[in-house]
Amino acid sequence: MLFWDINKRNMCEDGKANTQILFCGPHFAASHNYTKEYLQNCLSIQVDDLPFANIPDLIGNYDICVVKSMRLNSDVIARATRMKLIMQYGVGLEGIDVAAATNHGIKVARIPSGETGNVASCAEMAIYIMLGLLHKQVDYINGET
Repeated sequence: MLFWDINKRNMCEDGKANTQILFCGPHFAASHNYTKEYLQNCLSIQVDDLPFANIPDLIGNYDICVVKSMRLNSDVIARATRMKLIMQYGVGLEGIDVAAATNHGIKVARIPSGETGNVASCAEMAIYIMLGLLHKQVDYINGET
C-alpha cells in the first residue's frame, strides 16, 4: 500500500487535513515548496508558509513548525496548543526557546544542514581557520610572531 493511500484514511471527518505543518516566514522558499510538492498526494497533511506577522495569531492551528529565520520565544510557543514538534531549519537551535517548548511538551529538533547550504559554509570556515592556524604555526617555526 502506498504512503498516501494510508494517509487518506486519516482525514478529519470534515475532510480537512489532520496534520498541519507550518513554515515560519518567506525565506528559503525551496524548503516549503519542496515539502508541499512532496506531500501533495497526502491529503491528510497540509503545508503552509506564513508571514512572520501572522504566526503568533495562527500558530495554535499547527502540529509541526519549521522555524526558518524567525525566533519562537516563550510567548509564541505558549500559543502553540496543538504543537507536537518544532524544527529549526539550519545548524543550531538558536531560533527556538527550547526550555519553553519543553515546558509545553513540544519536542524540538534541528534539520541537518546538508541541504541548507550551511555545510559548505561551515567547511569553508573550518578550512579558513586551519589555514590561518597553519600560517601562524609556520610563522612561529620561522621565528616570526
